[in-house]
Amino acid sequence: MKKLILSLIVMLVSLSSFANEIYFSKERMNRFACKVAQSIKVAYPDKTLKDFRGEILDLLRTDINPWVDAYPIPAGISLPRYVEKLTGFPGFPMDRSEYYLQNAFILFGNPKLELKEPVDNYFSSFIHLARKRHIDYLNGKTKKFSLRNEENLRQQIEEHLPFVANFTFPFLDLDGLPITQTKKPGSKGKPFTLAIGNPDHKMFSEFTVESQKYNQFSSPLFVWLLDQKNFSVTPEKLFSKALEIYGDPIVALGVIPWIMSGDALTVDRQTSSVVSYKLERLVEGDDVPGLHYHFWGYLTQGFIGNKLRVGTLAFIYEKLYQKDIQDWTIDALSLKTSQQIRDSFRHPERCL
Repeated sequence: MKKLILSLIVMLVSLSSFANEIYFSKERMNRFACKVAQSIKVAYPDKTLKDFRGEILDLLRTDINPWVDAYPIPAGISLPRYVEKLTGFPGFPMDRSEYYLQNAFILFGNPKLELKEPVDNYFSSFIHLARKRHIDYLNGKTKKFSLRNEENLRQQIEEHLPFVANFTFPFLDLDGLPITQTKKPGSKGKPFTLAIGNPDHKMFSEFTVESQKYNQFSSPLFVWLLDQKNFSVTPEKLFSKALEIYGDPIVALGVIPWIMSGDALTVDRQTSSVVSYKLERLVEGDDVPGLHYHFWGYLTQGFIGNKLRVGTLAFIYEKLYQKDIQDWTIDALSLKTSQQIRDSFRHPERCL
């Protein structure tokens, strides 16, 4: 009975029709999947998909999970290890650490986060600059802006680099008070803050340092994206460039969603998202940063064999509950693509 239910859910995810137009054709999906699978096979000829899943999830539990709770992203409850072994679910509906799955991909291929050449923390500088400017806008100090349309953005990021030196992310003013949005009486919702995460959490300092290390590691690809034309970078081109920079396909699959999540989640999408707009549109939809974050994030989930669970959650929450068809469309497209990567990895002959 359990297998029957699981099979029906897989069919829903795999065969679901879309109301949104898809621009990423089946032929391109197959070529992209072959490129990714072949790169992984060359780099790791003796690894199986089971090996990747086990080792990546171990890194998630041991190296990443200890500090992620300092950033209280709504998720679910963590399940005991023995329950996870029985069900394959680290949390319900998700464990917070799973938002950092891409970081485990990076550690899998580059445990020391070593770059071929030293680089300043451009990505962290961008995020800090964007959040500070957005707070100034919310507090009426500056006019509304759009970073992606500012010709001197690269210069602004470079001039802001000293603020995030040594893996710091300062969030206090000269009087030692948090830099934050000033809420009007009666307004709802939490104020937008310069700090990312909960400064009162016992792991906040470690969370900040670890996050900034990943930001610096991702900076070479981020800087390259800054120099590209809007809507010009295909998934094939992006993966190839990441592979060129980092020299490892699993690392490449981790760095890309880390950048996309930063561009979609840590800055305001209306005023500050930038590099998401460098990527070509894969589906119809107006939430460009969110769509690319979902595509590359779900790709990592699908690659390690989580298609069934995350696809079911997306179907129930996004399609049925939220009726967010564009998010559901990109999620399902990503999971289909990840399945093609897995199939191509198992059967390299299909790519000949």
